[in-house]
Amino acid sequence: MTQKKVSVIVPVYNVERYLYKCVESIKSQTYHNLEIILVDDGSTDTSGQLCDEIAKTDERIRVIHKENGGLSDARNAGMDISTGDYIGFVDSDDYIDDDFYGILVTVLEQYDADVSCCRYTNVWEDGKREPVGNDDSVHIYGGTEALKEYLYGKMLDPFAWNKLYKAELLGNQQYHNDHFRFIKGILSEDNPFCIELFKRTSKVVLVGKSKYNYSQARKGAITNSAVSQKKIDAVYYWDNVRQDCRENYPDLEKYALRREVLFYIGLYNEIYKNKTYQADADKIRAFIKEHLREIRSSDICEKTIKISAQILSVSPFVYSVFMKGYKKIVGRAKL
Repeated sequence: MTQKKVSVIVPVYNVERYLYKCVESIKSQTYHNLEIILVDDGSTDTSGQLCDEIAKTDERIRVIHKENGGLSDARNAGMDISTGDYIGFVDSDDYIDDDFYGILVTVLEQYDADVSCCRYTNVWEDGKREPVGNDDSVHIYGGTEALKEYLYGKMLDPFAWNKLYKAELLGNQQYHNDHFRFIKGILSEDNPFCIELFKRTSKVVLVGKSKYNYSQARKGAITNSAVSQKKIDAVYYWDNVRQDCRENYPDLEKYALRREVLFYIGLYNEIYKNKTYQADADKIRAFIKEHLREIRSSDICEKTIKISAQILSVSPFVYSVFMKGYKKIVGRAKL
C-alpha cells in the first residue's frame, strides 16, 4: 500500500545554528513519503541561504522565501502550498526522533482520528533532557473530550508541533475546503489554533511516548521575556475562551476558568516582578475577587491555586510576601 504523503512545514527565522540538525531529523524519518516545506520568513542571517543549500540534498524539500510576517504567517504560507494528505509542523530550532511521523501516521490511521499527537522532551544546550510524559499509553478523545483535556492541560499539550493533522481538516492544495489557519500577529498563537481545531475534530489520539525534542535555547529566553502588551493580550485571550465555553460548552467552563486563573496569576507575578502595567494587575485582582467563590468551590482547581487566589484577593501586600515561594509551590504559567 502506498504511503500517504505528510507535508512537514518548518518556519525558519534566524536559526542558522539549529536548522541543519532540525532538517536532518526530518529527512531521516523512517516514514519516507514526506514533503518538507522550509519557509524562510525574511531571515537576516544566513538561514535563507542555508535553506537553499539543504534543499539540494533531498528532492522532497521545497523552499519559500518571504518577507518577515511572524511564525503564524510562515506556517500559513507553508500550508497554502502543501499537497500532503497530512500536515505537521516542526519548529526550526527543534528536532524529532526518527520514528516521530511513523508513529503519528500509524495511530492516526489505526484509530481513524482527525489529529494524532505525542509527548515531548525539553532539551537544553548543555545536554540536559526533561521528558514531559513518556510512556506506552494510548488515549482516545472523542467529540468535546479533546477540548476538555486541552483546557485541563494535563495530557494534550498546548503546541501545534507535536501533532499530525488530516489535511482536509486544515485545507491545502489538495483539499480546497474552507482553510483553517493560524491567527497572525499574536503571541502564543498555538492556543487559539488548537482550541478552535479541537472544536472541529471528532476524534483525537494521543500516544504517551516522547518523540519531539523541544529546544530551550531560544524558547526559554522568549518565555522569560519582560511583560509586554502582546503577552498581556495572550493571557486575556483566555477570558474569551471561558465565555465561549459558558455559551457553547457549559460543562467545560470550569476547566476554562481553572486555566484562566493559572495564566492570570502567572501574569500578575510577572507584572509585580517587572513593576509595570499596574492597571492590568488591578484588573487581574478584580477578576480573582469576582470569581473567588467559583475557584474555592471548584473540584478541579488544585489547593495551591485556591490558596493563591484567596491571598491575592485579600491583600496584594500579603500576596507579595507569599509570592516569593509561589514559583516553587505552583510554578508560573507559561505563555
